[in-house]
Amino acid sequence: MNEIMKIGNQEIKVKEYKGQRVVTFKDIDLCHERPEGTARKRFNDNKKHFIESEDFFKITPSEFRTAIGEMDSRQQNDITLITQQGYTMLTKSLTDDLAWAVQRELVNNYFNKPDTPDISSLSPQTQAMLSQTQAMVKLELRQNQQAEELERVNADLQEFKQDIPLLGVEEIKVSNAVKKKGVDCLGGKQSAAYGDNSIRGKVYADIHRQLKREFGVTTYKAIKRRECDLAIGVVEAYELPRVLQEEINAANRQIIM
Repeated sequence: MNEIMKIGNQEIKVKEYKGQRVVTFKDIDLCHERPEGTARKRFNDNKKHFIESEDFFKITPSEFRTAIGEMDSRQQNDITLITQQGYTMLTKSLTDDLAWAVQRELVNNYFNKPDTPDISSLSPQTQAMLSQTQAMVKLELRQNQQAEELERVNADLQEFKQDIPLLGVEEIKVSNAVKKKGVDCLGGKQSAAYGDNSIRGKVYADIHRQLKREFGVTTYKAIKRRECDLAIGVVEAYELPRVLQEEINAANRQIIM
């Protein structure tokens, strides 16, 4: 059996033994997002309360491979399979929000498997058609699930891309906006203020300070990609502080005079 079922935020392989679904300690730790070994320790600490063949089964690696499927070839110890009743007893002390949600999903969707009608009385041809149809349905459901997962991953990737700092193209856009604003504030490239390295440096430094102040960064390059247009808007709306504006006016008046 290779069916995979999603429980909570995790995926586990469906396991059946002696006509009922079972889980391993590893499955329980995974679904409940607990450190590996947590379920086994709880079981060992309370083992006297668990009844074999009712709450759990103990089988060899060989029996596991025959009844359930492949497993790590290095596994030498017996495997404990937990039944629905055993799982309920084992996790009854888990009361956080995730535990409640996972317990409900495991009981309703995993352990309580849908009834399978008896088709043994049908002709071999009909049985074969039903088996093929079931296989196609499972395949399509699996493909739909994979498509949804891929869409989610793509959405996360796009969001991640927007949260990373400015890339080359965006850096150039913001830098060009700063240069243009600085030229405008100084009165043009032919102005005396623009030709004064000290004044020009003060203007550009103040524009950069405004950017860093607005976005809480130490350099404009750390602004997020999603905020590129907003950063350009901040630059375009920038206004010189009074003292700097007066210094620029004074420098430009000297040329006129």
